[in-house]
Amino acid sequence: MHNFFELSKGAKLLLFAVSLVVLAEGAFLYYVQTKPEINSCQYMISEWEKANPETAKAKEAYTGPIAAVNYESEKWPMAIQSKQIIDEAVAKGPNFAGHFVMVDWECGENCKRHAIVDAVTGNIMAYGIPSETGLRYSVESSLFVTNPVGNVPSLTDVAGMDFEKKRLWFNTPREYYELAEEGTKVSVRRLCIENTYDSQF
Repeated sequence: MHNFFELSKGAKLLLFAVSLVVLAEGAFLYYVQTKPEINSCQYMISEWEKANPETAKAKEAYTGPIAAVNYESEKWPMAIQSKQIIDEAVAKGPNFAGHFVMVDWECGENCKRHAIVDAVTGNIMAYGIPSETGLRYSVESSLFVTNPVGNVPSLTDVAGMDFEKKRLWFNTPREYYELAEEGTKVSVRRLCIENTYDSQF
């Protein structure tokens, strides 16, 4: 057996080239295995955070007096039908985006509805936001997510269901929204939508 120094110049070059290829492949595999996974909605959220640093920063929970809910708005006349649920939720204080209250209620199987009330003014900012399995939200953030991970059946569970139930869950969207405040104007804007199971394949 020859040692490295006894090899011809051509053999040494070939061995060097093979070594570079092996190192490059190893580096690539390490990158693929260790790089953080990111989907399109995670990308959009990071872009939103960069474009709206003031809105994206953590909110402080409002601790002042809670206003009575205003049901006189012409924009949300149906809200009066959920008066008891809304009033009880608002009485507990803000749980979303600093000084807002996110209200949740059932509307049937795999059906939930949500409203957003400003605890400072009592005004209803949104009513009837739909989801199948609920929302993820926080008093510190102005973002909320419909049908978050943990609320929907796992991919393993769905795999054991019949086709119609699979069709139901695979057509369940996960949507990312922002509560945008521009002066006295408040609006709910969707930032991104994805299939509930896209990131699990």
